[in-house]
Amino acid sequence: MNQITFSRYISLIFFISALLISTYSQEEIDKKIIYKSEELQKIRNEIANHKAQLEKAKSKEHTILSKLEETEREISLTSKLINQLNREQRQKEQQIEQTRQSIERLSGNLETLKKNFARRLIHIYKQGDFNDWELILTSQSLNQAIYRYKYMRTISEIDKKSAANIRLNITAISGKKEQLITELEDQQNIIAEKTNHQRSMTTQNKQRDRQLKAAKQDRNNLLAQIKDEEKAAKEILNLIGNLEKERETIQRELERQRQMAGVRTVNPFLDSRGNLSWPVTGQIVSKFGIHKHPILKTITENSGIDIKVSKGTPVRAVLDGVVTTITYIRGFGNTIIIDHGSGFYTVYSHIDNVTVFEKEYITRNTIIAEVSDSGTLSGALLHFEIWSNRTKLNPEEWLANRS
Repeated sequence: MNQITFSRYISLIFFISALLISTYSQEEIDKKIIYKSEELQKIRNEIANHKAQLEKAKSKEHTILSKLEETEREISLTSKLINQLNREQRQKEQQIEQTRQSIERLSGNLETLKKNFARRLIHIYKQGDFNDWELILTSQSLNQAIYRYKYMRTISEIDKKSAANIRLNITAISGKKEQLITELEDQQNIIAEKTNHQRSMTTQNKQRDRQLKAAKQDRNNLLAQIKDEEKAAKEILNLIGNLEKERETIQRELERQRQMAGVRTVNPFLDSRGNLSWPVTGQIVSKFGIHKHPILKTITENSGIDIKVSKGTPVRAVLDGVVTTITYIRGFGNTIIIDHGSGFYTVYSHIDNVTVFEKEYITRNTIIAEVSDSGTLSGALLHFEIWSNRTKLNPEEWLANRS
């Protein structure tokens, strides 16, 4: 329960206690009930406001979830693209290997052709340049001579053309190989770029996942706050109905106990301003009023003071009065409210081992409980408040000076 809800809760409980000790006429009480009904309506309005905030939180959560799904789809598509590029890369590597083998084969053919040329040259050198002519002149007929001449010239031209074709093929295939290598390098660059993009998307995805968790936490916090406020309103209505029946009895008991104790009943609390006993002896770690968080810059309001002490420290009543309420309030733990008359109340929270009872009259400095760490994450401390009807008062202005 937040500080604002706690203050309203305490305020309405004080109203109930006021009903128990006041000498108002029925008409005045009815007016008070109408006024407090308006206060309850304000709480209901805040509940409606929080529900509207809840819808916004749900919308924000939905937006983040949509972006998260969009990022996941992009990551999936990028992954598929990278896989496709890797397949194409392997294909190009295979093509480059096949091209290399083709170049080796053609280079081997060219070497074979060169060796044939070399052997022919050696043969011509050893036999002389006239062997071919001798072969023609020794022909048995003119047709045979012409055929042998054309055959030898054709062989020579074929050898030359074969060599030229081989060189052209080697040049073309070498060019294709260079092109494939260039394409492979480009593809490797694209794969690297897409991989980096995928890493970036994964990082962004993690950030949005954290944002989604934070949005869900905000939604859950609002739900819890609404639940607490609705529960508080219901409890207040029940308390009004139950305690209003006992107001006359408690009023008579308070007057009787004070008469027996010899306490003057004019306005002892008001006369004790700056002279009230301290409920515990310790250091004030959070003062009364509005505070701004130094880091988060959020605004919080403390309806009282927080006094740091050891767990188990006795808690004493600052003045005599009647214990009107002993309850547990979420965020404040066990809580005691004492009515000191004339509309003045004191509140003691984060306590345990309560030694008093509701409707019990107690004197000043009576031990009412012990300090505990119930309802707090800051360790053992006492949360102490002073109220005058619906008005929160600064406890340091009412407690005795310790200097």
